[in-house]
Amino acid sequence: MADIPKFAFLLPALFFVANAFAAQPGHEWREEKLQAPAFLGESLDVRALLPPDYDAAQRYPVLYLNDGQDGQAVGLKATLQRLRAEGRIAPLIVIAIGMPKDRLGAYGLSDRLATRSLVGGSRVGPIGVQAHAYSHWLADSLVPFVDARYRSVPRPQGRAILGWSLGGLNAFNLGWQYPEIFGITGAFSPSFWLAGERGDAAAIQRTRLAQRMLDAGSKREGSRFWLTVGDREETDDRDGDGIIDAVDDARDLVDGYAGSGATLRGLRQLGYKTNLGERDMPAADDTAAFRLFAGGEHNQASWAKELPEFLGWAFPASGGGKLLHFPQFSSARVASRNVDVWLPPGYDGDPRKRYPVLYLHDGQNLFDASRDTAYGGTTWGIDEAMTKLIASGGIRAAIVVAVWNTPARLAEYMPAKAVTTDAVHFVDGWPDLPRGDLRSDEYLSFLVDELKPFIDERFRTLPGRDDTMLMGSSMGGLISAYALTEYPQVFGRAACVSTHWPAGGGAAIDYFGKHLPDPATHRFYFDHGTATLDAAYAPYQQRMDQAMQRAGYRNGVNWISREFPGADHSEKSWRKRVEVPLRFLLGR
Repeated sequence: MADIPKFAFLLPALFFVANAFAAQPGHEWREEKLQAPAFLGESLDVRALLPPDYDAAQRYPVLYLNDGQDGQAVGLKATLQRLRAEGRIAPLIVIAIGMPKDRLGAYGLSDRLATRSLVGGSRVGPIGVQAHAYSHWLADSLVPFVDARYRSVPRPQGRAILGWSLGGLNAFNLGWQYPEIFGITGAFSPSFWLAGERGDAAAIQRTRLAQRMLDAGSKREGSRFWLTVGDREETDDRDGDGIIDAVDDARDLVDGYAGSGATLRGLRQLGYKTNLGERDMPAADDTAAFRLFAGGEHNQASWAKELPEFLGWAFPASGGGKLLHFPQFSSARVASRNVDVWLPPGYDGDPRKRYPVLYLHDGQNLFDASRDTAYGGTTWGIDEAMTKLIASGGIRAAIVVAVWNTPARLAEYMPAKAVTTDAVHFVDGWPDLPRGDLRSDEYLSFLVDELKPFIDERFRTLPGRDDTMLMGSSMGGLISAYALTEYPQVFGRAACVSTHWPAGGGAAIDYFGKHLPDPATHRFYFDHGTATLDAAYAPYQQRMDQAMQRAGYRNGVNWISREFPGADHSEKSWRKRVEVPLRFLLGR
């Protein structure tokens, strides 16, 4: 078959340009036309779609869309509305970017370091002459503009770029060349056939620009790529293997290519995890997701059918509930810090119902990996665990308040009244902290006198001691236990996970042993692993367990102490067992 059809889809579907987001009955997504920065003097039609429950106290991931004029043709609004109603995706903002006048020039590949476009040839002329300028404009001008205007997640794992055809080629370029901006890339029917040489089929195979760009690079840590291609996009088969070029080109980008005198790496060879060759449908943890769409053609109707799968992979629902973000919550006692509040499923359904409150430390490690704030890249998945346990009836529905840490974490989490030496030793190789620098009493005063009153006033809480609890890991375990000794009238329960007892030579154990609250009204959970830092905790925990017994606590009743063999000192380990302390704190 002649390659005319292959290039016919490069031309825009002009009849879809007008009213791309025409109102549809029942739609509640709000559309705003933006006065965005101009691209090479051209004012592009840039529109924002905001979710119905858009809340200025919450941050949202953002999907940037090339060929935004196709929004109605691919059913964008209807798909977003349906997936949100079904609980399949998280709330997000969409920035739909109408195509530039010179679509063939803008939608292509670039070499960011060399500040130039990677131009390929075609029967209708050069492709990507302005690709560097367009990609640079989108990443360095449009994204900051959007971040300044909306409550967006200003990190790569909170931004996705999506496109189809040439727009998909450029989306891949943006994800690859600007990994610190875009952490998620979607490319539907991408034009990976674009080559530097077109003399014959072998020349095209070995000079495909996207394949060579990838081969010359290295893994973009944290980046995820989704490639969708239909098996009825065309009939061309330049290498005569019985598979159309569109499918071959996309597969080669994942699996690598060897032939025609060239060996070029793919995403798999660079260390990305892919479902290709193993599963038809990508999984949430695939970082090079490949989707062959049976019967898929090169048109908006096919892309509309694939859109839900991509959105579900790129923006999965948090598992229920609602996450609110309060940036830089001010305090007269300690430095300002971010605070997240998670409301359980059903919170908005019954205005009379009140909920217990669980306060957690190191709050940036608890929710939503797309934020890219969790230590080690793994969150505790608190929202998922809570939703699961609530749905099964294993725990009471509760509000979770996640208090982010600051650079003063050690000073704020080390129990000050337990320290009798001039300085505190935490871990070999770390500098000791002078006793006078400790701020844990101020931190607890912030929780009790500033944050808790705000939470109790803003949300429908059960504010009493029996319904107010804390949880933390490592140093967060120490400050959780300290809170019960200092404010027994405020906090009734604490879960101390992998508690870092060696801090100060175990000074906190001696202090807690003399100041434990009444076992008739309070409950404690302790645990530890046996690997990395946790390997040193057992003797300290045994001392603490003895102190609990002397104070009248009964193991398995109002106090639990557990060991998890093989578990190390990490968010990954705490995520695996987080349901255990949650059941202890909130169990029915």
